[in-house]
Amino acid sequence: MASSMEEVNMDLNGKNIVYIGGFGGIGLEACKELVEKGVANLMILHKTWNESAFKELSSVDSRCVCKFTEFDITCGLEKIRLLFKQIAEKLGSIDVLINGAGICTERDFDNLIAVNFTGTVNATLVAYDLMDKSRDGKGGVVVNISSVAALTPFPVLPIYSATKGGILNFTRALAQLEPKSGITLYSICPGITDTKYWDDVHHFQGRDLSFKEKMRGRPFPMQTANQCANNIVKAIEAHKNGATWLSDMGQLKLVEIKNFWTPPHHREDPETEQS
Repeated sequence: MASSMEEVNMDLNGKNIVYIGGFGGIGLEACKELVEKGVANLMILHKTWNESAFKELSSVDSRCVCKFTEFDITCGLEKIRLLFKQIAEKLGSIDVLINGAGICTERDFDNLIAVNFTGTVNATLVAYDLMDKSRDGKGGVVVNISSVAALTPFPVLPIYSATKGGILNFTRALAQLEPKSGITLYSICPGITDTKYWDDVHHFQGRDLSFKEKMRGRPFPMQTANQCANNIVKAIEAHKNGATWLSDMGQLKLVEIKNFWTPPHHREDPETEQS
């Protein structure tokens, strides 16, 4: 792993941002950072309205137009397609989509998969179609918030780990089409962060009850939501297509993920390589 460079490759000033999950612990702090960077429009899509959070966000910089739309990421592909089309028409374009919706509890793992994986995939694909230069789009950026569980699976949260690992590889796969699509995609993997989200870690399926007993009332080091949000914005500014970023204990690092297989059409001499 190598630390991120301070060099800024993407200027957020004047950009139109859609943030799914923007009222969450990390999401709200990231939205504040984005407004401070001079974004023109910030559309927050969240399941519930939060008046105090919206007022706090709107007061950061009056030049940014902040908007909110009630949104359930499990609503299905066609409803997301209709909503994103309306947003793009209102804003002129969607420059950056940040997929920050997520849950941790495995008590209802069908819902966990619907939110963390299926919903994120649907939102990404809809934004991709709107941005795709090969389909008359302007290009753009999709940022998918994954988790350290995608890098090191949690035995007490196996389904959660699977959803986050799936999103990481989904993002890496689509990023390979950037030369044609003009769309930059990357994942950001937050470590344990001090938000209400982490309270759900105790809602796992109970396959390792000893872990739950060990963690009961036991403090452990976390990064703050503000530290994680700051790193998310740094990663966006770094603008590295296909990258996997790790934000842990306030530090931002670029994770090198090795490919162990080469597709036949990318091999120098496919006939000499056996599967």
